[in-house]
Order: sequence, then C-alpha cells, then structure tokens
Amino acid sequence: MLDILHTVVNIGIEKPIKILHITDVHLTFSTEHDPEFQQELMSWRTKTFHKEGGCPDYTPEEYFREAIRYAEEIGATLIATGDIIDIYTEGNLLKVNEIIKGHDMMFSPGGHEHQKVCVRTMEEEYPYFKIMREKIKDNFRRFDIDFESRIIGGVNVITANNGLDYYNAYTVNRFEEELERGYPVVVFSHDPVDDPLLGLTEPYHPNVKLSTEDYLTSNRMLQKLLHDRRVKATFAGHWHRTEESVIHGKTHYVTDGLFKGKCRLIEIR
Repeated sequence: MLDILHTVVNIGIEKPIKILHITDVHLTFSTEHDPEFQQELMSWRTKTFHKEGGCPDYTPEEYFREAIRYAEEIGATLIATGDIIDIYTEGNLLKVNEIIKGHDMMFSPGGHEHQKVCVRTMEEEYPYFKIMREKIKDNFRRFDIDFESRIIGGVNVITANNGLDYYNAYTVNRFEEELERGYPVVVFSHDPVDDPLLGLTEPYHPNVKLSTEDYLTSNRMLQKLLHDRRVKATFAGHWHRTEESVIHGKTHYVTDGLFKGKCRLIEIR
C-alpha cells in the first residue's frame, strides 16, 4: 500500500543504517469540541487531500499506521518532518497521539502544526505564534520540537525545526554543537534547504515578526547545511513532490507527502 522510494547515501560507515522518512500526512480530524468552522474546514480538507493525492484507496491515517508498522518490521528509524496534522484541532491532536503512542520516532514540525486555519502568514503575529508554540510543545512532550540528535550506527541523525521558514537561535546553537562532535551528519527538517522563503533576509509579510538578527542566525545554519562537509545530506518535505537537488556537490532530498502514500526508505552506507 505504501509507495516507497529507495535512496542510498554513501558516506563510508561500516554497517549500513535504515531510516524511513515520512512527511506531510495532513491528518484532518475534529471533534464536537472544536469550533464549527474547524469541523467544516476539516471535512473540506479531507476531500481536498483525497483529490490531490490521486484519489487513493487508503486514508492518510492508514498510510501513517502502515509506515510505522513497516519501519518497525524492517528495523528502520522513523522520522516525520512536519505537517503531520493539517491544522491544530483537538481531533487531530487526539488522533496523532493515539497513532504514535508506544512507537519510537523522531519528529520536526511544519507550518501546519502552528495553524488553526489554513492561512499561514495571517497568523504569525508574535503573541499568536508564542501561544501556539507552547501548545505544540505541550502536546508533543516526548519530542524536542526544535532540535533532536541521535547517534545511529556512527551517524549523527538530526531533526532541526524550520517549519516557519527559519531556524531559531536554539536550533542553530544546538546544531553547531553537534557538528563539533565529529560524526557525519544528516539533517531532517520540513522546509527544503532551497525553499525561497528559507533564505530570506527580511520579513516577507507584515505579520512575520522576525528581526535582522533572527535572519542572520538562521542563514548561518543554512550556509553550514549547504557548505559544511560534515553534513552529508539533508531531507525535507513541504512541497508535496519528490526532488533531488545537488548544491555545491551535496545532494538534498525532498520527499513527497504521505497523504499520497509516498515515503522514502534511506539506506546510509
């Protein structure tokens, strides 16, 4: 039922490791406790993703459960890079926590985890954003949503949050610390490194309240991802399509959405 793309990354480790990369599940659940407009929106978005996904035989929830089962079956580390939920509803939070309970995975959020509606830039005024970050952290307590690192088979596997089109100072500082540990690094985030919004130097909308310093810090990490030889590859989602881009001799991968049944099995050798 899953449409699995196989990718090999050769970095010269002794024993290969496996990672199953999933992204953009876009669960669309609500309960009677969610506002009526969210209930109606989730009904409409369910139909939207079914059509965009090519009218598949399975739902995003079924694909999500199957990806977890498959990763465990083959001994792969499961990594999800955001937009697991379509918007922040009680129904989506209950469903995603039910699905992942008892299963090991790594997670980095996307923009949709921060939304109550599907109009992204109109919601990034700072007080709203601060409240939503706390809600996300509270509901995904098992994860550090900004940065996580695991040494797997001699590879430093990192999730770094750029779901709102920038890397915050905490993420950048943690990343620079991890680079100094000396392991080869692969990085998983929501936005691809060549996404136009990720490399900006000033806000692209009046409600985006980032400073010049915020952008300088974010771009410091972006340059390391692109140029530092210790970073062997990056993996992302967001675009709802599969791509590979070679930038400065390094391959950066974009994985299509799991709501279509798409995922990427990565073998690092």
